[in-house]
Amino acid sequence: AAREALQAQYRDHPGWTAQLHHDNLAATLAGSATPVPSYPSVRRYLKAQGMVRRATPKRDTVGALAARDHLEQREVRSFEVEHVAALWHLDFHHGSRKVLTAAGAWITPLLLGVIDDRSRLVCHLQWYANETAEVLVHGLSQAFMKRGLPRALMTDNGAAMLAEETVAGLASLGVLHQTTLPYSPYQNAKQEAFWGRVEGRLMAMLEGEPGLTLDTLNRATQAWVEQEYHRSRHAELPSTPLARYLEGSSVARPCPDAAALRAAFRIEVARRQRRADGTVSLAGIRLEIPARYRALETVHLRYA
Repeated sequence: AAREALQAQYRDHPGWTAQLHHDNLAATLAGSATPVPSYPSVRRYLKAQGMVRRATPKRDTVGALAARDHLEQREVRSFEVEHVAALWHLDFHHGSRKVLTAAGAWITPLLLGVIDDRSRLVCHLQWYANETAEVLVHGLSQAFMKRGLPRALMTDNGAAMLAEETVAGLASLGVLHQTTLPYSPYQNAKQEAFWGRVEGRLMAMLEGEPGLTLDTLNRATQAWVEQEYHRSRHAELPSTPLARYLEGSSVARPCPDAAALRAAFRIEVARRQRRADGTVSLAGIRLEIPARYRALETVHLRYA
């Protein structure tokens, strides 16, 4: 009877801990003739039957459930590339407190972070008011200008990451764009671990700042990442992120100038020219084509 009750509990609540299963089993069997098994017995039985604790997905969708099953049923290993700039990680993090903008509004900012896989060095870190393709390109371009062009960039499947101008820009610059599986943040675990450092260290030090503005937060973030994080020994590294970055063999490529970066992150479309007045329509706006291109039937436009 105890086994059947425990199995029924697990079917209904696979996310419970062994201790919680034991406590509820004791409550279920209270007043019956069936003896209550001890906690070690419950724990051993759950383990022997493969009834391990299953994480509850944040969203009860088909995709989220499939991602959870993939993680539990497949072998998942950690990895690290052999060269500096061989792989970067990019992600957005929702801040834990509100800040004051120049317009006088309180918002919850988002932190864009770009991290080198090999050294854990932060290539760029900046708080923004929202998560858009324009914001992503702005932050990523600064990372490129600071540290050069990486061989590959790993992101999740957010709208800004999959925007046409983002994908086209990375391809134009020769940066391989790799995305994680849907609902699988563990594939970007280095980035997730860094967010814990941000909240546990940086944001904790700013708790006494009552009127925190977006500008002040960005200044404090830059000071923290350059003066503390980069120069502190990393738990998973034999040295500091900065030392590992400088000592490692780098495969970074030179970054083009700002004008070339802006030109790279654009969308290319084809439009048929209207011969009556030499114009084309783009995003609901009619634009006039220079006279020297009037002979073209189809015009290719690049915009952002």
